[in-house]
Amino acid sequence: MQRTSKLKSAAEALACVKNGAKIIAGGVHLSNTPMALVRQLIRQGVRDLEIVPTPATGLWVDLLIAAGCVRKVHVSYIGLEFLGLAPNFRRAVEAGEIEISEVDEPTIFHGLRAAASGMPFCVFPPIHLLTDLPKVSPDVYKTITDPFTGEPAVAIPPIRPDVCIVHVAKADIYGNGLSLGGRHMEDIITKASRHVILSAEEIVDTSEFSAAPTQTTIPGVLVHSVVHAPFGAYPGACPGVYNYDRPHLLEYNELAKTDRTGDYLDAYVRSRNSDDDMIQRIDPARLQALRLNAR
Repeated sequence: MQRTSKLKSAAEALACVKNGAKIIAGGVHLSNTPMALVRQLIRQGVRDLEIVPTPATGLWVDLLIAAGCVRKVHVSYIGLEFLGLAPNFRRAVEAGEIEISEVDEPTIFHGLRAAASGMPFCVFPPIHLLTDLPKVSPDVYKTITDPFTGEPAVAIPPIRPDVCIVHVAKADIYGNGLSLGGRHMEDIITKASRHVILSAEEIVDTSEFSAAPTQTTIPGVLVHSVVHAPFGAYPGACPGVYNYDRPHLLEYNELAKTDRTGDYLDAYVRSRNSDDDMIQRIDPARLQALRLNAR
């Protein structure tokens, strides 16, 4: 049977994201975050998103909050790594502008694992009852009785995002994806989500995956759309391809801390018809210096 290409533009791929959608993005901290897809979501004017971050993330969530796209965040940690807490996230929470569901990293991971496995809930040991989490998020943590011992246990619900966006170094037109760095829950979040969109630095022939099938990070059977996005993780890093742009991140952080992220959005996102336009705004010599093979 002949397979159908899943290659689309970012706008075409993200047309499925409606107001109020629950969305998750791959990557960890500043590595492999699908920033090109995030910027396109802002251009498309999506609102009232419910964000499910991976346990250690920040920039993409902070930017969506600044753009007015977010209604709720499930949160264990939202920060900008070496730059500290994410300024727009913190400001929005303190002002009561967004709703948060305060959880810990195991809750996010195991909630996604439960969804990926088709389980109705996941059970934690009663040590969670010694934390404040059941008090601050009673809708997430429920005390149940262990049917084997009669002792208390803690149940959490599955977390099933509507849309998952992931960035990798290489992909083919059928959705097979390869990360050249560490794997950051891509297998879990893609299986847990209803719809998966993959962006990639490079679109390669399927023979590269056929030659080393065990190296495939994301199998194409899980993916609905593929987007070619060179520098798609910028200003973050794409492991094995390029490093993060420290001066650009410092620029963003300074604007965000002083509540001027709108200036950043006007310069790099809203005024650009596509992410190609945004990347072309960056000095080519600066981008080349970030490439790992340029050193």
